[in-house]
Amino acid sequence: MRNKNLNLFIVAFAVITIIANFVQNTPKSDLFGFVVNSWFVRILWLLIGLVSYKRYKDKKEEEAN
Repeated sequence: MRNKNLNLFIVAFAVITIIANFVQNTPKSDLFGFVVNSWFVRILWLLIGLVSYKRYKDKKEEEAN
């Protein structure tokens, strides 16, 4: 149950980070100390969020069975 909640937290954090990145609307972003294109950061957080959501759904289905 604890890991399932952690995955849900990561999904929420990824969504908030993507929205904040769109609101800031800067062409470059800081990612782990490196300056990179904002679209790269958005896509990276999108992938992290999608993987975490898939893990959340898998664990939820596993609990149901």
